[in-house]
Parts: sequence; structure tokens; C-alpha cells
Amino acid sequence: MSTPAYQLPRRYSLTVDDFHRMGDAGIFRPDARTELIDGEIIEMAPIGAPHAGITKRLIDIFSRQVGGAAIIDAQDPVVLGTSSEPQPDLALLRPRDDFYVKSHPGPEDVLLLIEIADTTLAYDRDTKIPLYAQSGISEVWLIDIKGRHLDVYRQPEEGRYTTQLRALDIGRMRTEALPDVTFDLATLFDGI
Repeated sequence: MSTPAYQLPRRYSLTVDDFHRMGDAGIFRPDARTELIDGEIIEMAPIGAPHAGITKRLIDIFSRQVGGAAIIDAQDPVVLGTSSEPQPDLALLRPRDDFYVKSHPGPEDVLLLIEIADTTLAYDRDTKIPLYAQSGISEVWLIDIKGRHLDVYRQPEEGRYTTQLRALDIGRMRTEALPDVTFDLATLFDGI
């Protein structure tokens, strides 16, 4: 008589379509903040005042600088393949006549993604940034509120960013997608 082999509990991975159907069916609380990462539903941390303030400050700066060169998107989904739909804090998207009413943006639509971290630094850096690289997002900025710095990730290759640097002069930030635009972020951490 043989002993049954030990089996791990089976995990079910969700697709973006499954995730949307669950939302349409009302499975999530109306106030739930969730995102789909590698087929798993992740509850997002509440947004504190410093995080919200930096987001608003960036929206103000970007809206004055980019004009019609990009659509500024805040805390909305970006579809990354069939099993991930994160909600980055901010995105600069390629202009589209329908303003993405027909579908959420995908990697090809993203000019720049920004994650703002206060309590989520390790998660953003170790989970979301690699996911963005694997999906081919060309540039990501990670703003560390507690550390008061901005890290830049560029040139994704083979699932990782080949260029990673800490911005030394945030008063003169540029994104490769909009090389003629300079963003003055010198006041980004004021009041924090």
C-alpha cells in the first residue's frame, strides 16, 4: 500500500477579465482599493495626507508643463498582460482622442509611471517595479516620502531595469518620453 503524496493547496490565479467580472458582480466593497498583481488580488494601503499631497503637487506641476503632450492619470488601472492590473499613483499617458474611455491603458500607452511610497516602499520597489520592467514600461519614478528622494528606473530589458539612479537634482527632472520638458520638483517634499 502506498502513501498518498503530499499536495499543496491549489491556488487559483485570476485574469484581468476575472477581476473585472468580480467588480461588476459587486464582490468588492464599494470603497475597496484593490489591484490585481500576478493573478492575485492585493488590497492597497490607505492613502495618507503626505502621499495625497505629493500626488496633488505632481498633478499641478505636470498639468502646467505637459500641455497636450500627455494625459495625466492619477490612481487608475494600467493593464499589464492578462494577470496584472496595478493602479500606479500617477501616469503620463500617450494622448488618445477617447481619453481611454474604451479601454484602460496598456504598457504601450505609458510615457511615465510614478509610485509614491510612504508605508509601501518595499512592496513598490520589490514587487511593482519589477512587474513594470517585465511589462516593458519604459520609465518609472519611485518617490520615497520618508527618505525624501526620488529613484528613476529606465530601459527595461529581460524583466529588469538596466538603468537605476537616485535623482540628485529634483529641480530639473526629465523623462525620456518628453525630453524637451523639464519638471521642477524642488518643492516636492515641502511641508512633510
